[in-house]
Amino acid sequence: MFTQPPRLEFSFYFFFNTLPKHKKTHSSESMAGDDDDHHDSGYNVDQRNMLLVLSLVGSAIAISSFLINVLLGAFASMLIQISLVVPPLSCFVTAVASLLTLNVPVAFFSLIMSAMGAYYAFEVWNKIPFATANLKIALSAIGDNHGLWALAYAVSMQACVWMLLWCSAVAELVKYSSSWVFDCTSSVDDEISEPVCRVSTPGAFIALGMIFSFFWTNQVLNNIFHTTIAGVVGTWWFNPEEETQSARRRSGWCGCRPAIYDSWIRSNFYSFGSICFGSSLVGVLKVLQFIVHFGRKRRQEQRRLDDTGPNATDFLCCLLQFLVDKLELIMEYFNSWAFVYVGLYGYDYWSAGKQVKTLFMERGWDVIVNDELVTRSLSMMSWLISLVTGLVGVFLGYAFLGLGFGIFPLFFFSVFLGRASCQVLFGVVTSAVDTVVVCFAESPNQLRNKHDPELFRDLIHAWRKAYPEDCGF
Repeated sequence: MFTQPPRLEFSFYFFFNTLPKHKKTHSSESMAGDDDDHHDSGYNVDQRNMLLVLSLVGSAIAISSFLINVLLGAFASMLIQISLVVPPLSCFVTAVASLLTLNVPVAFFSLIMSAMGAYYAFEVWNKIPFATANLKIALSAIGDNHGLWALAYAVSMQACVWMLLWCSAVAELVKYSSSWVFDCTSSVDDEISEPVCRVSTPGAFIALGMIFSFFWTNQVLNNIFHTTIAGVVGTWWFNPEEETQSARRRSGWCGCRPAIYDSWIRSNFYSFGSICFGSSLVGVLKVLQFIVHFGRKRRQEQRRLDDTGPNATDFLCCLLQFLVDKLELIMEYFNSWAFVYVGLYGYDYWSAGKQVKTLFMERGWDVIVNDELVTRSLSMMSWLISLVTGLVGVFLGYAFLGLGFGIFPLFFFSVFLGRASCQVLFGVVTSAVDTVVVCFAESPNQLRNKHDPELFRDLIHAWRKAYPEDCGF
């Protein structure tokens, strides 16, 4: 077990606990008399609407969970194939339609995009079985630890509570402690005197600190969840017998096996410093991203007021924004793999980073392609689930409200709920797939010796197809 980095978690606790917290209560007076019937009818309508919303949320969660567990593994290969074929085919159809309308530039660009999409599909087509096999193994691990689905929704609720807390802290800071943030002076114009307020220098630092705390905490919550899943899948991969025996001795609520509890404890206590440190790096980049975006927007507004064209400064701002955006994406992607090693072996952040470097030096492009193909499968599944939840939402609207409800608003709201539920659940799947990739690279024989032989045969068969020169089996 590796030592953790310096106690950065204390800094995280400081940021979290020094946020202003407040609670506002509201009171209302009840009306009596001739409006009783009106209130009763309004209450009934509100009750039906509340039941409808709860039914929509429940159905979105149930449909998403069911379809992911039942259909994703069986149709993963087909979904990936469709996602590879549709984009170049759509671009080709667009090119033909543009030529028929004599829109040559659009036709030329569409043909280029179609050719690039077709080339990419041709290059990665033989790697689809390997991505599908990894996905099936990840779903098998999740199926044995289905309490991860409940944990995913719990983490999402935690993130929502944090967002509300942060927004209330910002509102209280601006309303009740505005002198900390703004520097107001009075400007006299004839007989009209009104204050002119600007963000003060201390206020700018306070704003940056609040923005950093928002991004940092979100990253910490997500990475704790990601690290927990890595630990659970690692236990499933390396010690399935011990985990099963422990589960028989200690039954958890909501299907949460001891492996989930143990991994959650490790992530929140023993590995918390590493998680806070890695998350802070992304938090700093997100703050820089915010500063660059805000500065570029102010620059564009000033240029419009001065009625001037772009110059070298605008080009540098654009280049800086591009670099910061890409660096932030790379850092997030790097962290997603580093925290797999943190969850599996308890490495500190720097040791985990070295392991990620070794992984990418040996199989870098293959790992990225596998990730991209799995993401395509999840994206197609997300659209299917969203469509189903939309149709179910329309049916529930008819059941609760009759024919007088708006079909399209309810349909799109149900689609939104389905997409949101997919985003929550797919976080479990992608984290599990990343862990399976690392476990297979570290110790493939554990899968053959301790799990269903069919899983190992499918993975090795797909590995031989995708990388025949590298397969050692």
